[in-house]
Amino acid sequence: MTSLNRLALFDIDGTLLWPDGLGRAAFVAALERTYGTAGVIASFSFAGYTDRGIAQRALAPAGIDEATIWARFDALRTALIEETARRRPNHNVQPCPGAHTLIKTLAARDDIVLGLLTGNVRGAAFVKLEAAGFDPADFRVGVYGDEADERSDLPPIAAARAAELTGRPFAGKEIVIIGDTVADITCGRGVGARSIAVCTGWVTRDVLAAANPDFLFDDLQDTEAALAAIEAEG
Repeated sequence: MTSLNRLALFDIDGTLLWPDGLGRAAFVAALERTYGTAGVIASFSFAGYTDRGIAQRALAPAGIDEATIWARFDALRTALIEETARRRPNHNVQPCPGAHTLIKTLAARDDIVLGLLTGNVRGAAFVKLEAAGFDPADFRVGVYGDEADERSDLPPIAAARAAELTGRPFAGKEIVIIGDTVADITCGRGVGARSIAVCTGWVTRDVLAAANPDFLFDDLQDTEAALAAIEAEG
């Protein structure tokens, strides 16, 4: 068996799939169910934020105190999963170009641990993946948006889970984060991760390029180029 040498962590929205507004619609409904208000959620982009961070940004300016936000967060998580599943038929969730082929190629490799690093809570992430034709079981590890307020706190959790799963630590450029936002590019710098940015989300190429990712692609259609970026040395 080939020895493991990479941990490849994928963002979901704007990277693997286009959610067609499903996440925002579910979040508004879940906030209203849980707190009686969606706060100021209409005033900002979700791109690069975790669901914990989104809840705080939406509710605090509307006068919901921190203690109440976190006391009810477990109920919000449940509502998010339920509302995402309930609203899924009303949204045309589609895979991003090249994402299916790349994920299936990586899932078949025995030298790469395929995982998720997403701002979504776990259950909602799986609903979206299945809606776009992905099998959540292809992703051997995952770290989710209910586990940290900031995206930069997620890579160390993912690396620890991969090490526990495989018995082998991953560090530096062995950790590869693939995403469509500036936060995806920068979140792994604390652990020295490689960043691969794709222009299939809401952020322009110029803005992504200014954040200095290790690699920048228009999309994931060139499977060989994406694999080469994941496998690159140094």
